[in-house]
Amino acid sequence: MGEMMREMGAPPRKELYPSLMALPSNLSPEQRNEFQQKAHERMTAGMGLLSEAVEALSKSNAGDDFFQEQALARARQGLLQFESGLAAQRAFTEEKTAGSVALGWFRRELDLAVPRAEEGPQTLLGLSWFHYATIAILASFAGSMIWISVQRANRAQALLRDLAFANQASPYAPAASRQAQAAGAPPAAADGPSPSAAVATPYKAVAATTLPAGRWSGQLRVARMFQETADVRTFRLAHPAEGDLPFVFQPGQFLTVSVVIEGREAKRSYSIASSPCCRSWCEITVKAAPHGLVSSFLHERVKVKDLIGASGPYGKFSFRGAEAPDIVLIAGGVGVTPLMSALRYLTDQSWAGEIFLIYACATMADVIYREELEYLIRRHPNLHVTTVLSDEPSAGWTGPRGNITKDLLIQAVPNLTARRVHLCGPPPMMEAVKAMLADLGVPSDQVKTETFLGAEPHPSVVAGAPVSGMQAAAAAVCTFIRSGKAAPLPSDKTILEASEDVGVNIDYSCRQGYCGVCKTKLVSGQVSMAVEDGLTPEDKASQIILACQAKSMADVAVEA
Repeated sequence: MGEMMREMGAPPRKELYPSLMALPSNLSPEQRNEFQQKAHERMTAGMGLLSEAVEALSKSNAGDDFFQEQALARARQGLLQFESGLAAQRAFTEEKTAGSVALGWFRRELDLAVPRAEEGPQTLLGLSWFHYATIAILASFAGSMIWISVQRANRAQALLRDLAFANQASPYAPAASRQAQAAGAPPAAADGPSPSAAVATPYKAVAATTLPAGRWSGQLRVARMFQETADVRTFRLAHPAEGDLPFVFQPGQFLTVSVVIEGREAKRSYSIASSPCCRSWCEITVKAAPHGLVSSFLHERVKVKDLIGASGPYGKFSFRGAEAPDIVLIAGGVGVTPLMSALRYLTDQSWAGEIFLIYACATMADVIYREELEYLIRRHPNLHVTTVLSDEPSAGWTGPRGNITKDLLIQAVPNLTARRVHLCGPPPMMEAVKAMLADLGVPSDQVKTETFLGAEPHPSVVAGAPVSGMQAAAAAVCTFIRSGKAAPLPSDKTILEASEDVGVNIDYSCRQGYCGVCKTKLVSGQVSMAVEDGLTPEDKASQIILACQAKSMADVAVEA
């Protein structure tokens, strides 16, 4: 363009609009064509600069480069080149002289009024096609900048989510553990007798975010099933529509599973055994209890891809590593499941504290997660596992035999009295171990327990089987005020079970006194409750009881 200007006698290095002012009005056809070609090339070059600028801005955003002044300057230069080339084209296509086009540009820049006689042909809204082209270019550029800003905001939000767990990380853990470096290994094999073939496969982990104990309810899809022992099976539950779970849980919490059996809903609570680090699924491990209504249904009738109802998570039996510098986990049988969730979580985080697991089972064949525990012991020097077997027939077993004793506790856990203890298993075993810990001098506030094996409703109870006349005569009576019904209340039956006998709807979830869903007001009489964790001090002051725990030797009335 500059060379052509000089050929026409224009001074060198002059901008386009001043050059247009100097052009003669009687250009030859050859000069006109050559000038139009140069103007077209200037427009093309301007568009090229704009495209390069947008691409540079996109790349700098993806790389978190916030120094984008060069790209912005290139965009402005491209826009000026395009506009000047377009103005030059107008000098010929609209049959105007170059000087009149340049004069119009100067008037616009200086905000001078344009005489009506000199205004060009107008279109919709009084704008020419030149204005529309310029507006389109500017709109495209503005849209690109808005898109870049939105992407940058999304990246910032993702970064904040990834860093959220850092504020809750254990003060006893090293810096590396606060970065959620996961190396867990849950079973990943297809349905079969043992998950050991896939134990060494790490699974994806992300930073776990703590949310309040849940009131989520909905459906989960059975993604996989693993046969842990002859009568214990693990169910991996996922979101029905893929993606992350619709809730966040803490290690040691539980879900309440809801199934429909013979037209009636039945619920049972099961501890979550998997680590919260895996957000796309969770696992419950279920033992097929004799006459167990829900556990038998899960073992015998549920298949992969089935949907089951669930609610939660519930419970306060949790350990994340911030509560103490080390942890002692004592489990009996299938009571290992909530403790396994904590163990998996701590090893996922490469937690630096000492982890002691004392696990009591009947035989080696009853040891749940045996292959995975062996694998985790090899990978984590701070994990110490002691297994004690009460009925192992094989002479090849050289480990401890019998039940957990004080001597075993002392040998397995050095300096036991200074450590935090989490205990879960059958009630008789838990009571015995709590007494041993007290005798050894372990402070009671350092011992956290969860009654894992609550009584699963027998089919006759859930079905509302009638009570015999002799039993009814000897039992107290529970009156349900709002429903206008009454039911026999034997001393070994809870108010919730009595309500089911006569069709009174008291909502419930865990049936173990933890979740508080079955709260109801005691109108008259007195009750005893083995577990009251689901009640607040305000509840107790207001005569609120847990129907799943409340029993009585005399007549009572409740507001249900």
